[in-house]
Amino acid sequence: MIAIFYNPTLDCLFLTDSAATKPEKAVKVGDLTVLLKGEEVIGYNLFNPQSHGIKPVEGYNAQLVGYDKLVELAQAAGYPINNEPIGSGYTVCLIQSTEEHPLYENARILYLSDGKRKLTTVTRYQNCQKGDRIVVKTGGYRLDGTIFNPRVEKNIAIDGEVCSPFDLKIGEESKAAYIEKAKKEGEDYFRA
Repeated sequence: MIAIFYNPTLDCLFLTDSAATKPEKAVKVGDLTVLLKGEEVIGYNLFNPQSHGIKPVEGYNAQLVGYDKLVELAQAAGYPINNEPIGSGYTVCLIQSTEEHPLYENARILYLSDGKRKLTTVTRYQNCQKGDRIVVKTGGYRLDGTIFNPRVEKNIAIDGEVCSPFDLKIGEESKAAYIEKAKKEGEDYFRA
C-alpha cells in the first residue's frame, strides 16, 4: 500500500495503492469496501476500524496499530492485501555539518547522513547542531496528509524536511527541530 489515512468524522480508514487511480467498482463486505479497477484491487475503505481492533490516528498513519486485523478482514473478504505498507519516510538523520544559507537570513544548510546516503536540506531551526540526530521527512505523505517532494531551491538540494515535535504529533513545539535520542541514524522514526 502506498498510504493509510484515517478520517475521524467519517470514522473511515482509507488504504490506497494508487491515489491517482479512480476505482471502477466497489465491493462492500461488512464494514470493508474494496476498490477495484478492472479486477485489480487499488484500495480499501474500512468503516468503524476501532470495532475491529484497529487504532488509527487522524490523517496519515505512518504506523497503524492493528494492521494485522485489517489484513485478516481483507483476506476473509476474498481480497487479500498483497503489498505491505511502505516506510513512513520519516528518517532519523545525523547532522554531519552546517553552514549559513547564502541568501536567507537565519536559515542554515544542513548536510545529513541517513546511514546509506548523503542528504542536504535548509532549515530555520536553530536548536540542531553538528552531531545531532534529527527526524527528516524524505518524501511522501506528511502526517497532515500533504505531500513532501524533494526539490532544488536556489541551487540547493532540499532532500528532506526537518521535523519539529509538532510535525511528528508528539508535542506542541513547532519552532525547533526534534532531536532524537534513542533511534539510530537511518532508522524509520515510526517503525520498531
